[in-house]
Amino acid sequence: MTFIGWVLRQVLAEAERIHHDPATIRAELKELEAGLTNGLIDEAEFDRREDALLDRLEEARRRGAAR
Repeated sequence: MTFIGWVLRQVLAEAERIHHDPATIRAELKELEAGLTNGLIDEAEFDRREDALLDRLEEARRRGAAR
């Protein structure tokens, strides 16, 4: 195993941890709602992105329950 390979695996593991962290997802949902409220995105964009975030949140919960 090379040092660069090890570093890349560590970076990937941390990115996956952050991506599936429920607190991160909830913060993204709040930002998304603020974007809708402030007129930065329309209702269709909000719905599309909200669905994706809620799917991530459900996956995070399943991963947490499996541990």
